[in-house]
Amino acid sequence: MDGPPANPGEGPEAPGPLKPAVGDPPPAHLAPDRPGWSRGWLAGAVILGSALLALAATRWVPPLRTADESLGDRLIAAAAPAQPQHPAIALVLFGEDSFAGLACRSPVDRGMLADIIGLLAAAGVRAIGIDVLFDQPTLPALDERLRRAMLNAAVPVVAITALDRTPLTERQRRFLDGFIEGMPRGHANLAKDRLDAAVRWHVPFGDDGTPSLPVQLARLAGVPGVPAQPFRIDWHGRPDGSTAPFAIYPAEAVAVLPKSWLSGRMVLVGTALAGIDQHRTPLSPAGASTPGVEIEAHVLAQLLDGRSDPRLPFAGEAALALLMAAVGVAVALAGLPLWLLAAAGLLVPAAAWTGAMALLAAGGPLVPLVAPALAWGAGLAAMTVQMSLRERADRRVMMQLFANHVSQPVAEEIWRERATFMAGNRPRPQQLTATVLFSDIEGFTTICEALEPEPLIRWLEGYLDAMVRIVTAHDGVVLRFVGDAILAVFGAPVARTTQTEIDADAGRAVGCALEMGRELAALNRRWQAEGLPRVGIRVGVHTGPLVAGSLGGLRHSEYSLLGDTANTAARLEAYGKMVDERTSRHCRIIVGDPTWQAVQSALQGRCTALPVGEVALKGKVKAVRIWLLIDDENTDGRG
Repeated sequence: MDGPPANPGEGPEAPGPLKPAVGDPPPAHLAPDRPGWSRGWLAGAVILGSALLALAATRWVPPLRTADESLGDRLIAAAAPAQPQHPAIALVLFGEDSFAGLACRSPVDRGMLADIIGLLAAAGVRAIGIDVLFDQPTLPALDERLRRAMLNAAVPVVAITALDRTPLTERQRRFLDGFIEGMPRGHANLAKDRLDAAVRWHVPFGDDGTPSLPVQLARLAGVPGVPAQPFRIDWHGRPDGSTAPFAIYPAEAVAVLPKSWLSGRMVLVGTALAGIDQHRTPLSPAGASTPGVEIEAHVLAQLLDGRSDPRLPFAGEAALALLMAAVGVAVALAGLPLWLLAAAGLLVPAAAWTGAMALLAAGGPLVPLVAPALAWGAGLAAMTVQMSLRERADRRVMMQLFANHVSQPVAEEIWRERATFMAGNRPRPQQLTATVLFSDIEGFTTICEALEPEPLIRWLEGYLDAMVRIVTAHDGVVLRFVGDAILAVFGAPVARTTQTEIDADAGRAVGCALEMGRELAALNRRWQAEGLPRVGIRVGVHTGPLVAGSLGGLRHSEYSLLGDTANTAARLEAYGKMVDERTSRHCRIIVGDPTWQAVQSALQGRCTALPVGEVALKGKVKAVRIWLLIDDENTDGRG
């Protein structure tokens, strides 16, 4: 290339990307970023975002909130630790057998209730709670008898009342208020979840300040500091699967019970009838339910024992969600195969469930699992997607930089080793040792003047296509074309770590240059037959240290070589005009001494080298020892 000023070596300076010396610092926009920091910030953001999203979702998305509560219910039912029957509480229940001998099923026989109150008081119970709503009259004499028994009992008797939201007629409410007037009272309204109607919380005081039946009984027992706000029920455990958590006696059997079974206990009297005052709770197996009076007993036991919310506090749940999100992100960053990620996605929540069961069975808190599991899944999925997007971006950048200019093995090596030289979706500036090849067509200006634009471009494309195939066949990377000039590198972007690898790259570069000369002989024969001009090429090859990295911005970037080695290869090609001898008939290859020292033993029999001497190349202060290669296998000679 004799005329165009863009040709490296022909003008006063080599192109910009080849200008800086290897000892100079890389340009500011090529300064290495901190991939560890950027990835760390990204991972932290994914962890925090996943945890916050999971915690918010389990509280504000109804199906997830229900799932969270239901999963907690299953944990309680399956793993609640065994506990002896509560020693301070007993239940006296009207069941199906109790009503078998009574004339009236509803309302409950007031005379029988009066007798039971008398028997319990005589047995020395601590207090009695009647979980039966007296909202309608029966026989006046029996009603009055029961009312007197409750008012005049030797122990406190608490009756239940109805809060304003209880659906009673005005007549029922007037009768209820008159019947329990003068008695300690408490409401028996149960707080049910709006989504699944399960009872998990207790409301200690109604809107008008009326205490609940368990709270009123706890006050009578002298329990201090009854909670004023709704609280989650801590269900009392069972001694075993067949024994109830509280002593339960049939109403009809109270008269024959030993007094010691009841003495000193707080007794709740209520009903246990199918379809009446039955509610879903965490203790309820599938399809079963818990009587309302038993729920009140659990709350009373919790108040008497001073137990609090059994669930892990929100701070602990948040910390667990963050931990699970962090584990999910870490697993994603580990780069596991997809099948292992899928297996981990299932096994980790299963392990969390097992751990939560073991912790609860050992007497620890109830660990909510939905938010941590969601955080785990969100962290794993978000980081996997981000890594996939980043991988696609890296692949797109590398394809933009190297597509069609490398062989398949080199492309695979570049992609396999991308983590060693990619940072922030662009090649990381790095110091490496490689071999640079610079080729140029002799007399290109004359050819440009002799050919029309269309045949010129077609002719040049044919030449460049053939040369690129040779470079890629020798595992080189074509970085750019400058007019007819070709810049290629052997040993980048994946840095070589051993001298053997560096020497092998030099051998491939020299082999490529020799093959380019041989291919040109065939091209010239074809062009001569087509009436197109024949040409020769000059090639400069040099091995040494380089700074390699991506130059450019968002719209355009190139993988560039910076430093003395790249400059020297360009100068060697230009110096070829000063050498009379030729490598082959159509080619003149000038190599630097480091390259020849690296390849001479490996290329014996294929080529030899003539010493050109130590020459002062343009732009260099020190003389460079250079060699002219002689292609011993070229059949066209060097004429």
